[in-house]
Parts: sequence; structure tokens; C-alpha cells
Amino acid sequence: MDEKYDRIEFILSHLREPEKLLDEKFIEWLLIKENKELFEEVILNREAFLREEYGRQIVVSEEWKKFRQKVQEKNMTSQRSRTIRQHRVGRRAWLSVVACTGVLLSVAGGLMLKQHFTKQKTIQVAKEVHKGKQGAILTTASGQVYDLTQTEIHLETPQGTQIVNDTSNLLAYQTNSPAGSQHQQVRDSQIILPSYHTIQIPAGTDYGVTLTDGTRIWLNCESKLRFPEQFEEGKPREVFLEGEGFFQVVHAEGWPFIVNTKGMKVQVTGTCFNVKSYPTEDIVHTTLVEGSVWAYTDKSKVLLKPSEQFRLDRITGETSVQKVDTDLYTGWVKGMFVFRNQRLEDVMNEVARWYGMTIFYTNPEAKEIKISANLDKYEEIDNLLEIINESGKVLAVRKANTITVQTR
Repeated sequence: MDEKYDRIEFILSHLREPEKLLDEKFIEWLLIKENKELFEEVILNREAFLREEYGRQIVVSEEWKKFRQKVQEKNMTSQRSRTIRQHRVGRRAWLSVVACTGVLLSVAGGLMLKQHFTKQKTIQVAKEVHKGKQGAILTTASGQVYDLTQTEIHLETPQGTQIVNDTSNLLAYQTNSPAGSQHQQVRDSQIILPSYHTIQIPAGTDYGVTLTDGTRIWLNCESKLRFPEQFEEGKPREVFLEGEGFFQVVHAEGWPFIVNTKGMKVQVTGTCFNVKSYPTEDIVHTTLVEGSVWAYTDKSKVLLKPSEQFRLDRITGETSVQKVDTDLYTGWVKGMFVFRNQRLEDVMNEVARWYGMTIFYTNPEAKEIKISANLDKYEEIDNLLEIINESGKVLAVRKANTITVQTR
């Protein structure tokens, strides 16, 4: 992902100064298929951004003519010193992108289209709705897969566990037998190993699950939870999380509940807390709402108090504890994005993950702008972008699955 964004920044740096687009090294760079495809993607999204800004359809062919005149003037002076081979390489590269570069090169080169265009209403066209919802994919120990977004299930496993997703979109595991009774069921027979189920949450969705001990877990988008069908008596209640989850653990003295993540574990006997541990992020943290929890790594162990957050930097191994506003880290459970004077890049990362978007910044300064907002996760994404734009600090424009952001 970082390598892709580096290439995007490389493209944008050239689009800001169009004379750089004539550099032979950049032209040769465009001959690589992956680079050309990414360049075209940037072009299309910058074009959509321009149309939104100036409020009308752009005549691409006319703007391309203007830029091509500049290219030809440049070539007349530069080709004298080029070899025939270099000339052919350059010509092939320009022909390969000519169909999609006109508007963007004009914008990036400072050909002030704003002087020629007046604000007019755009033609309204049907668009795909990008809206949050509740949904999940369940994979049982037998390998059976259920799309809980589309399917209502009522299952009974060989161990006697009832599995139901109710009208509240909460998956529930229930057993009429005490924990550990499965061992009695297989007395005088072969020992059965614990069977694990996995629930995965796609982008743009969240979901909840109640385990057999009564513990309730809310899972955020792009998360995965692996858990036993039934907890075994005498052994810790262990689950494995990748992503983000809010836990409401049923108290059971002497029967610890452990959340395993990459680099960090959280152990409780019964309380409410949030854990965030996405594999694409360097920082993993747990935020305590009430009660107490032990958060620990291979090198440290800390007992947290309410409103405290334990943070681990997986790159350096450093840990810290800080006092936080828990609403910032648990608002998503109530269907809200809650931001308080936070960097725009951090805000947009949350929005992008939820809606499955890619973010382009036309200038690096936009990432550092601080904003505050309460946003409804289940709103259509364009409505959220309007609220962000109302801050007056940035302009965020979406085309398909890409959002382009620039400072005002």
C-alpha cells in the first residue's frame, strides 16, 4: 500500500509542474504497464474533481489541444538533442496516455480554466449508493460459509450449540448445557478438540456476536474474530482478533477472558473495553470504558483504569498509557464517527476503511488539517463528505471508489 501511495505522490508532483511531464525519465517510467494504469486512475479522479469545482462538463478534446501545443513547442527545442530512439520512446509514451490526460495536464499546469468557466449546474446522473450497513460472513468449524448480510440462520452443531442471527443482526451462540459439558457427552469416547468458528466483517459493515458465556462483541468493518464454539471449563476464554472490536465481557471470577491480537493481549474477568489492531496499522491499542483490564506484551504488563488507553507501537516495541475521551474510540459502536480536533488524514483513513475507498491528496498539507465532527456511519458517503466540506478547510470530491482531497 505504501509503495502505491509513493507512486501516486510521484505522479502528482509531476502534474503540479507540467514541464516535468516532458522529462525523458518520466516518459520511460510511463511505459511500465502498472505505472500507466495508475497514472490513468489519477487522471480520471482529478478530472472528476475539476468538474465538481467548476460546475460543468469539461470538453477534454479542447483542453488537450491547448496542452499539446505546449508539448510540441517543447519538442521542437528538445528533439534536436535527442536520438531517434529517444524520440520514438517519447512518442509511444505520449500516444499511450493521450486519451485520458488532457484535462489533468491543463489543471496541473496552471492553465486557469476558472477564467473560462462559470458556475453551472451539472447534469445529474444515476450513481451507485455507498452506504454503511450491518453484515458479516460466518465460517463454521466444518468449513460451511454463511453470508449473514443476506441469510437468516438457525443451526445446531454436533456439540449441541444453537447458532442464530436475530432481527437485531446479532449472531448468538447458545447452549443449554453448562460449559464443559461436551466432555461429559464424549465420556468413554475419543477426545474432541475445541472447534473454532470465524466471523469476518467486510468493508462498509459491522456486526455483533454473543458467545456461549454471554459475552457480547461488536466488530467493526474489515475485522475478523476467531472464537471457540463453546468455552471449556477450567481453561481461559480465549478469542483472536484482527481489526477492531468492542467487548462486553460477562464477569466470571477465576475464569479469565483473553483477547489475543498481534503483539498485544488483553485479559479481564468481566468489563467493557475496545481493542483496535488492524494489520495495516503500526499502532495497536485497547481503551477501557469501565472496570479494569490487564494489557500486556512480551515486555510489559499494565492494569488499566477507566478512560485509560494502552498503546503499543509494533515497529519500535514501545508502549504507553494515556487518559482519553472514550467516545472517540467507542462511538462507532453507536453508529457514529466521532472526531475531535484530529488530523484530516486520520479522519479520512477511518472513512476510507468503512466505505472501501481510496484517498488522493492533491497537496500534502491537506493531511495535517485538524477537524472536528460527529458523522453518522450509516449515511450515504456523499452526505458525509458534504459535512467535511462545510468545515471550509478542505474540498473532498468522490468519483466511484476514490476521494480526492485538497485544501481550500
